[in-house]
Amino acid sequence: MKTIRMLLTIALLLGAASVYTQAESQTLLAVSIPFGFTVGDQNFPAGDYTVSDSFVHPETVIQLRSSDGKYFAVIQTHPTYSLDPSAKSELIFQRYGSVYFLSQIRTQGDSTGRELWETRAKALAKERNDAEGK
Repeated sequence: MKTIRMLLTIALLLGAASVYTQAESQTLLAVSIPFGFTVGDQNFPAGDYTVSDSFVHPETVIQLRSSDGKYFAVIQTHPTYSLDPSAKSELIFQRYGSVYFLSQIRTQGDSTGRELWETRAKALAKERNDAEGK
């Protein structure tokens, strides 16, 4: 009887975990990016990508996935605000030297956007760029 109860409990837990991990996240936008870029410490090639809310923390975490599924990132963000709603959905990049860093995500009609936290790699690229510009 204990074995059956244990197996039933495990089956229920696995079923709940499966439902939890398969929950759909909301797609914010699909984009085609014509250049390679960096997110956090990951490099991404030019291509088609989908940006989605995270199911777990939709206000602070987004997911970036290439259309072929080879490239994927979970990205920590914080809100950024504007007085007027965004006229279009877009990804905003900052370029330092020849490297593009994903910086913000804006969604059409929203006055709140998502800004990525600055990484060490981005800070170093910015310092190098500033030093070369002087």
